[in-house]
Amino acid sequence: MITWPAVLILAYLLILVTGLVLSFTTRQQPRRRNIRIGTGVVSIPIWLILAFGVFMWFTFGKEPPTLGELQREFASKRGDLETILRMSDEDAKFSRIAPDFLDRTPDGPNDFERYMKNDPKAGLPESRWGAYRRIYSRNGIKLGIQRNASRDAFIMVDSVGLLNRGHASGYVYCASTAPPNANRYYPCMLNKEKDERRYDPDTREEGYSFQKLDGRWYAYDEGPS
Repeated sequence: MITWPAVLILAYLLILVTGLVLSFTTRQQPRRRNIRIGTGVVSIPIWLILAFGVFMWFTFGKEPPTLGELQREFASKRGDLETILRMSDEDAKFSRIAPDFLDRTPDGPNDFERYMKNDPKAGLPESRWGAYRRIYSRNGIKLGIQRNASRDAFIMVDSVGLLNRGHASGYVYCASTAPPNANRYYPCMLNKEKDERRYDPDTREEGYSFQKLDGRWYAYDEGPS
């Protein structure tokens, strides 16, 4: 049995196909131009659906690197990772330096001010920010570096999902010392070679997994929370 939604879809496709055919076969102007304009308007839902599909793919479909992939790439990227870390040490007033925004800590470690790309008030020279972006780009680092109050560093390669329902993976470097009771990344708190905890929707305990690489470096996956 044919339902009304199916009839409407078939009618829409018939109109669209007819418009496409007539837009190429009609020679008379301005009729040909009007047909093409009308076909373009009719095709807008198709383009919206395609755009939505692309958005959903990049938001939910493409997973960030696994711990194994991060581990395999660590040796070739280590030099640049240590350069990012050293630069971030020099730019200590910024808790987050991403390709397109900055978080600056004006007073306390739990406060921050966010500045978007090209904002003259950001406080980081554009040439310096550009140096970060070049290193990020050649290493496939899409989310930049984040520092916590302990000065641990999370260099975030990529993420998937929205807000606390997603997860991000990258490289964590644990600071040698930290203030008492400071918030730290799990590899830096647990002092293990590797560990994993799945997200528990009942207790809402954050999910994570990590693998020690060398020295104070870890491959790390954080979330969901």
